[in-house]
Parts: sequence; C-alpha cells; structure tokens
Amino acid sequence: MLGLLTKSKQLLFPTGIMHGFFARSLVQAPTLTIYKPLPKKRNGMSATKYLHQQLLKKFDPLGKRSQLVDPHTGVRAGDVVKVTYNDRSTVHGRVLGVKRGKDNLGTNILIRNRITKLGCEVRIPVFNPKVANIEIVDKPETYLSRSKHFYVRNTKHDVGDVEAMLKKKLEESKAKKAN
Repeated sequence: MLGLLTKSKQLLFPTGIMHGFFARSLVQAPTLTIYKPLPKKRNGMSATKYLHQQLLKKFDPLGKRSQLVDPHTGVRAGDVVKVTYNDRSTVHGRVLGVKRGKDNLGTNILIRNRITKLGCEVRIPVFNPKVANIEIVDKPETYLSRSKHFYVRNTKHDVGDVEAMLKKKLEESKAKKAN
C-alpha cells in the first residue's frame, strides 16, 4: 500500500520530491545521547530544608545558639541577657519575648532596658553573624505569666535600669564572698 501511495504522490508531484506525512516518516530521527543521572546531593531532602540545615551549620557550628532558643531549656521571657557584638559593643536587657522562626533561622529576641528613664527595646536576630555572643546573665526567681511580656510596658512590672541592677547584684555577691 505504501508503494501505491508513493506512486500516487509521484503522480501528483512530478518533480520527485515527496511531501507530507510519508516524507517525515521515512526520514531517520536523530539519536539522543542519554547521560548517567547526577549523584544526589541532598539525600532526598527538600531544597529548603537542606538550605536551612546548611545555614545552621554555617551560623551555629557548635549548636550553642540553637540551645539558647530551645523552647524547653533556652532563654525565656523575663530572663536578663547580655548581647555582645563583633565590634565589642554590648547590650543588656530583659527579654520580653522570643520569636522563633522556621527551623530556628529566623529566631530573634526582643529585649527591653530603661536608659535615662526612657524604655528602649531592641530586637536581636539570634543567628546574625554580627552577634558574637548571647549569654543569660540573670534568671528571675519567679517568672511572670505568659510567654511574651508585651504587657509590662509602662506598668509596675516594667524593667528598671538593667545594667545598674547587674552592678548591684555583683557588688552584693562580692560582699558575701568577702564575709
């Protein structure tokens, strides 16, 4: 049948050039080269989870900051913290709240201090490379209720001068050791 159709095509096109479907089916298709699959770099892990894991390794190689923001054993609202930056400047303050980001990377701490009778708040990203160290200086004997203490602003529970309070406690502890 193919012969009849090609003959009819030849009759229609006396130049001998075949057109249409039959001409395309007779042409040999180019061969495709198939390469070996690339080795898996993420071991089946999603790209975002893998990226978070790599960034945690980069910004927190010892795991100290991850322990600091652990909800069960880490810093809580009401603790007094000291934050040291790479340029050796320090910030003291009482923690008002800990905002935990996805996979800990976006976690930041809101601290409040009173400087010259004016309340100042600073939000500090925990995994920021500009932050050299975050340490818990003081824990209260009893914690206030709630996990975020935004309600203490301008009330009787508001923080005083944290640095003066720390100096006073340090002097008291030195006096106890001397006796």
